[in-house]
Amino acid sequence: MALEICWGRRVRGNKRLECGEPVNDPRIIEETMKLINEFLNRVGKHRSVLLSDITTPFDYAINALSNWLQEIKAKVEESNDESIANLRRAMHKIAKRMLRLLKRARERWLSTYKPELEELINELGSGGARVIISGDPFDSNKPFVVHLYAEKLAVAISRVRNSVMVNITLAGLEGVHVITLKLINDEVLRASQCGLMLTDGSIDKDGYPIMNTNRLWQAVIFPLTFPGKVHVYINGLSVNDGGVSVVWQLRAVDYRGVFKSKTEVAEDVVKLSDENFLAFLLFAILGDGSIDIKKKRIELIMDKSKHGLWSDIIEKIKSLGFRERDGEYKMEYAVNYSKAVELARKIVSDQVSKALIEDLSRLLDAEKLKRLLVLASMRIKPLGRSMIEVVEGIRMNVCAHNYSVELRVHRMDYGEAVRILELLRNTGYRDAKLSKRSGRYVVYLNIDAIKKHPELVAKVCEVLRRMLEEVISEGKERRARSIARAMARLSCQ
Repeated sequence: MALEICWGRRVRGNKRLECGEPVNDPRIIEETMKLINEFLNRVGKHRSVLLSDITTPFDYAINALSNWLQEIKAKVEESNDESIANLRRAMHKIAKRMLRLLKRARERWLSTYKPELEELINELGSGGARVIISGDPFDSNKPFVVHLYAEKLAVAISRVRNSVMVNITLAGLEGVHVITLKLINDEVLRASQCGLMLTDGSIDKDGYPIMNTNRLWQAVIFPLTFPGKVHVYINGLSVNDGGVSVVWQLRAVDYRGVFKSKTEVAEDVVKLSDENFLAFLLFAILGDGSIDIKKKRIELIMDKSKHGLWSDIIEKIKSLGFRERDGEYKMEYAVNYSKAVELARKIVSDQVSKALIEDLSRLLDAEKLKRLLVLASMRIKPLGRSMIEVVEGIRMNVCAHNYSVELRVHRMDYGEAVRILELLRNTGYRDAKLSKRSGRYVVYLNIDAIKKHPELVAKVCEVLRRMLEEVISEGKERRARSIARAMARLSCQ
């Protein structure tokens, strides 16, 4: 028996789509079945969580929050700083309410939602399910969604840019109101709110700031960022290849109409002081950013559709050392090495902010917060330690790699790079070259060019010796071998 597939149509007063025109095009049916099969595959992969009579999708969050609540309670009692103690009391209160919701949802899952999911899967197998579709099945840059409905459960399988997301919405779960006192000063609070609103937050049709998240730490931090009354409830589940997570929705009840549009929010960000801009940046990074410990990198990643909205903010971000990279669909802004470490340190320099991040980082899903703290604690070498002056006014980095060494100077401006190249050549370094690497212009002298100038060899060897001592003390054997080989090729004494 073939599945009944139809185009969805909206009906006033109903969030669910109704079945409209039937779908007979075999190409559309094929695209629809691809998404249905992806849904069935994911359910099969996570059947021990989704289809078990004992384990539920809520158990992970229940255990994580229960353990964290015990830690926070102990920290409240040991806090010497009253402002930090109050912050921890507020987090404890929020998490207790969330835990209560999770336990209720667990009961409803076993009694109502799991049986409905099982029945829906059986109907898909027998051909008895009704499948409603919306969007564009052929343009991969536009959303295409398959909707499956049961009485209390709705499944949305959405595809855009070859990425598939599966969300299960659960109807009938009650939320709670959490009331939080203002614990952060007004300027930092506003900056933090702007960071949320321009990343994971949004403004609903009634003018309320809202946020959907599957991160426990984000669900805890939202009421702190919007003090007053916040409505918290469990919206459903996100079913990804990596696992099944609870999706929370939070609404800042006391902030209705405060934010007219995201354009207005972006305009407010540009006016922030340098100090308060760091608070904005923290929430922006936690929302749309990434932190790489190995590469010592902080990155902001945004869809190109946001680029116009962020244009003035981007100029402030660039002033902090972020460099732009243009991807196919996204814009990336990254700050690396010592600048990234220094930025992380500035972000966590305030004791209250640091305590907040440290406490939330103890939640099992707070990997990004953990990485921020690790980055801020990293040792950085003083700027200029690996640089030598080649000609007056031109300092070049000594870069040892692949058992070789180069002298490099980077410039964003092509004209400036050409000026340096000509200066080097006119001063006797005829083998200086210019290339473009990772969006920047690099003027460089390779190892053969360095060998021709004994005064350069002496300076480079001095830097390489210092590098070798440092990497040996850090236990980086492979790096040490590469530097030692480069030194041998230069006949360093």
